[in-house]
Amino acid sequence: MIDFHNHTELCGHAEGSPDDYVMTAIKRGIRYFGFADHAPIEESIRGGITMSPEEIEDYIGMTKALKEKFAGQIEIFTGFEVDYPEFEAFDSSYYNDDRIDYLIGSCHFIGDWPIDFSPEASDEEYSKRGVDSVCADYFNNMLSLAKSGKYNIIGHFDLYKKFGHRPEKDFSDIISQIAKEAARNGTSIEINSSGLRKPVKEIYPSFDIIKLISESGGIFTLGSDSHHPDDVAKDFDKSRELLLKAGVEKISYYRKRNRVEISL
Repeated sequence: MIDFHNHTELCGHAEGSPDDYVMTAIKRGIRYFGFADHAPIEESIRGGITMSPEEIEDYIGMTKALKEKFAGQIEIFTGFEVDYPEFEAFDSSYYNDDRIDYLIGSCHFIGDWPIDFSPEASDEEYSKRGVDSVCADYFNNMLSLAKSGKYNIIGHFDLYKKFGHRPEKDFSDIISQIAKEAARNGTSIEINSSGLRKPVKEIYPSFDIIKLISESGGIFTLGSDSHHPDDVAKDFDKSRELLLKAGVEKISYYRKRNRVEISL
């Protein structure tokens, strides 16, 4: 089994030692385990959200040391969760760094608004902008991300629903287009179980979106988005159940930016 979305204390909002994350993964039967901590964003908004540019090399070194320490017990991979649209704080040279196994592209911001920061701010912005308008901007960002071919995984596909906001408009056409563009570039859609731990109490993305992505030829991977060792691989039985229900039989992981497919 795969868990390719796990954080460290470097991001400022995760708890626990990296060793504890790995040991939990081993106990829970994970064979392919990826750290994908938050790549740096601009200093003015970075505090408690991402690592700093100066910490990138320490992070890469830490994951390398863990690979060696736990060799033979579990395979560990080095990744980053990168905000899209991109911030200049994450140096472009890392997109082609052969020490990095994979990159997750995630949309946490629409303009300068962090859409998943707090329920109060979320309610205010959704009231101002309208849920359909927010989702249109969100999916346009996701389409651009998928077309870029720079990312191996698209993170938490429908993050906009975190605090319970859902569109009235049907976005099936653009979701299908995102799935096709992503698949063309070998980019997986993440089934992210952390939504079950958020106010929405639902996996990212919803079953209807998973089914549509599958029917559009999309490919998938698994992530717990863990910010605490106990979150590693949490609720993966439910993630797997949704994929199987949608007719998905294989999932992917990435080694040195190359996709490897395994049976679900």
